[in-house]
Amino acid sequence: MRLFSVIWVLLLLAASGAAAFAQTLTAVTVIQTNMATEVQLSFDQAAREADNMFAISEGNPRLVLDYKGVDYSIVKKRNRVDGAGSVKSVRFARRGRSEDDLRLVIDLNSKDLRPTPFISGNSLTLIFRSGDRPNEPVLDNAVNLASIQKAQRRDINAPRYFKGAAPYPRLKPNSSTITPLKPPRRPVIVIDPGHGGYDPGAIGVAGTKEKVITYAASLELQSQLMASGRYDVIVTRRKDVYVAHEERLRIARAGGADLFISIHADATASGSARGASVYTLADRAVNRSKRIVNSQNWIMDVDLSEQSDPVGDILVDLAQRKTATQSDEFAEILISELSKSTHLIGNTHRRAGYFVLLAPDVPAVLLELGFISNAQDETLLNNKTHRRKVLKSVTRAINRHFDKQKS
Repeated sequence: MRLFSVIWVLLLLAASGAAAFAQTLTAVTVIQTNMATEVQLSFDQAAREADNMFAISEGNPRLVLDYKGVDYSIVKKRNRVDGAGSVKSVRFARRGRSEDDLRLVIDLNSKDLRPTPFISGNSLTLIFRSGDRPNEPVLDNAVNLASIQKAQRRDINAPRYFKGAAPYPRLKPNSSTITPLKPPRRPVIVIDPGHGGYDPGAIGVAGTKEKVITYAASLELQSQLMASGRYDVIVTRRKDVYVAHEERLRIARAGGADLFISIHADATASGSARGASVYTLADRAVNRSKRIVNSQNWIMDVDLSEQSDPVGDILVDLAQRKTATQSDEFAEILISELSKSTHLIGNTHRRAGYFVLLAPDVPAVLLELGFISNAQDETLLNNKTHRRKVLKSVTRAINRHFDKQKS
């Protein structure tokens, strides 16, 4: 199947009646990250998918989005925003008879680019990835379980037969014609800076906002991991914005995360507690996974609502057990490395039902760097040298974790 035909059309129909009210596009932003190019469309109300979206590869490749009932308030020369990375530019204008019909044209540098869309609050972000890692659109199409099971049972080495029921002969492959295997893909690490935007998180005794610490720490960890050359790294937010918990998990799964690390700073009312801690998913919270699997078509993209309870339970349980084991193993490695660089609170490995730990097929931990409510910890968390030292421990733990998986 061709990755990008001459014209492929994807109709994204908004909810019924969405065009009945006026909506305004307030900003278009193009950002180049380490992994991809992101085009963010900001609206004055809750974002929605385009009424019509299609791509054209003839001539200059471009992606076209049409909105009904949408105006724009962006003042740009020639109604154009400069691009970056895989995107040359974004053009927009009113179209059709209505003053509230809007067309956006995203000019691309390659015809082999397809977007991964994410909606969070008033923003729709289209992510274009290039290179060896193909885009992985977040789609809600259910896969027929019977076809999956049939494919799993298929023996590709089984003999094929002539019409007369005589099997084709098996030939030993000629080693000179064997295509060399591609290098194994690099593990994908998703770093999740806690809080952001209107959610500052905990406030330190000297006024430090948790969201500032988590973002600075995440960028430092990203820098260290990228410098190693061993990983592909995704950060769930690239600036001071709030990203819903559901979106953080969607980003991780769409990116093919092999490890998810959510970074936070703890707080207590007394202010006496201090030290880092690591959380993994509590046993009492595992049943919540099935509910979000059902709503977001997780686990082999099978809609559990279409399966019997026993089948659905088995699919989730198998993924959960493997994921829980990997999460716990990494947590123990992480704690052993953190003990070399920072103070740890007693009972360091803790368990909770935090939403960001619920993905049943993504190993995940939540790292509390320290207690921002403690004056001593707050001072350390604001110290760039200390943060770098702690995050070097995290990097070493990640290296140990994946070295162990290779062995």
